[in-house]
Amino acid sequence: MLRQAVAAAAFALAVTFAGASGAAAQGLVPCAREHGFCRVPYPTRVVYGVPGREAVMDVAGRGIPCSNEVFGDPAPGIPKRCAYVARSYGGGFERPLPRPHRDWPGRRGEVQEIYETAAWRTCAGENGFCGFRGVRRVRYGAHGRYAEGVYRGGVGCNNGTFGDPVPGVRKHCQVLD
Repeated sequence: MLRQAVAAAAFALAVTFAGASGAAAQGLVPCAREHGFCRVPYPTRVVYGVPGREAVMDVAGRGIPCSNEVFGDPAPGIPKRCAYVARSYGGGFERPLPRPHRDWPGRRGEVQEIYETAAWRTCAGENGFCGFRGVRRVRYGAHGRYAEGVYRGGVGCNNGTFGDPVPGVRKHCQVLD
């Protein structure tokens, strides 16, 4: 679960600093624009969206279409991109975090800390309200398909807020603690 948060945070940096090298973008490699095809050189995680509104999927094959049909629409009406998480030297998906990571720009310039001990906690069912204090990363979906965003003080857990990452399936919200 932490890997998804780290991947999403790195994607936000990669999009914010378009043209930054893979290392500067926290190990994310841009691979396609919306409606393109994201080719991956090995099994990895692919992040789709815009800063603060992403969907994440693990990809075992050679790639995945970079589209709302596959990921759901985490940012309706906004052009999106895909990036995959580069492997670290240790064979994992991303570099370890030696200390709290504070470089991720959230919505409206807010900053969220992501700790190594962070975990996803279910906070509401579909059409409920996910309440919390401060600024938190929240994901919405089911069965490993989630749309994510950064919110302050709580958020409605519904398709209107997040898009529909898993059509026809009952969803829930989880907050990153």
